[in-house]
Amino acid sequence: MANFPTEMVNLPSKGKLYPKTSPLSKGEVELKYMTAKEEDILTSINLIRKGIVLDKLLEALIVDKSIKLDDMLVGDKNAILIAARILGYGKEYTLQALCDACDERSQLKVDCTKFKDIEIDDKIKENKFSIDLPTTKVKLEFKLLTSAEELEVVKEVEGLQKIQPDLNFINSYRYKKMIISVNGETQKSVVNDFVDNKFLTRDTVVFKKYLKELTPDVDMGYPFECPKCGASQEVDVPLGTGFFWPDSGI
Repeated sequence: MANFPTEMVNLPSKGKLYPKTSPLSKGEVELKYMTAKEEDILTSINLIRKGIVLDKLLEALIVDKSIKLDDMLVGDKNAILIAARILGYGKEYTLQALCDACDERSQLKVDCTKFKDIEIDDKIKENKFSIDLPTTKVKLEFKLLTSAEELEVVKEVEGLQKIQPDLNFINSYRYKKMIISVNGETQKSVVNDFVDNKFLTRDTVVFKKYLKELTPDVDMGYPFECPKCGASQEVDVPLGTGFFWPDSGI
């Protein structure tokens, strides 16, 4: 059996937020180059409809089969997706960018090697954090969510929105999944009551800012200058199925 070429991908988390027994604690993942077999995964209409095509692709490309995508933090997964795209189709990706100033759509050529990892602080040793909220003086302990936990939140919210379509529950349900304790109280009923009735927006603003600062991820912003009006802005490059097709223009 032929040995496929591989590359090591550094994780933005540096592996610090996983248990020592996890293969992800090494802080890097070995990825093989994409072949026609993996391209078959990308073109599977069934997998695309189920929303699992990118997960199936990564499962095929990650060399260490003991690594479970469900256990992976979203930011680390994003880093691996970008590396897989570069190894499969090269660094250039073209998309349609919308100018905020004149509403004109133009092609933007993106160099995927220019995306910057938002790496975790070296002082952080585990997936457990705390914050003292400035307004209510409540101390929260919380964790960053894995891919599986994020998916659970999305599914729960989708179910609720079928009943109450005018409301978006994504923030509150994500908080409930993230928060470990409220002033040392770990009961789920205490956490849920706090989020629903006592988590003031003054405090959520501070919490979200702190969360953004410490969450390992990849900065998907890319500079864009509108060829029509000359305005400059930053475009968020989406990590969807279209990201894996060269010159897709999606």
